[in-house]
Amino acid sequence: MSYKSREKKRRARIAQSKRRHEQRGRYAERHYLTIVSRPASCNRCGGSLRNGAECVYRHTPRQILCVLCADSEKISYRPSMRWERRRSRRR
Repeated sequence: MSYKSREKKRRARIAQSKRRHEQRGRYAERHYLTIVSRPASCNRCGGSLRNGAECVYRHTPRQILCVLCADSEKISYRPSMRWERRRSRRR
């Protein structure tokens, strides 16, 4: 393997890593519809969220809301991968 081909691969790996790093910030700020894995409470109304219930979650700044509060505040959220997998199993 020549120096040029190794250099080309190295630059490609660096570019992919850089893109992944830039995307992480966008993912952290999004709201996701997900399944509750530990008992929690809604940050807005204080309602309890039990294991297996649905909630809206954002990583940065950390926030967990019940679906009703998220809808009333008109927060746009997308389903998480875990939520989609669980939904497909039910069908």
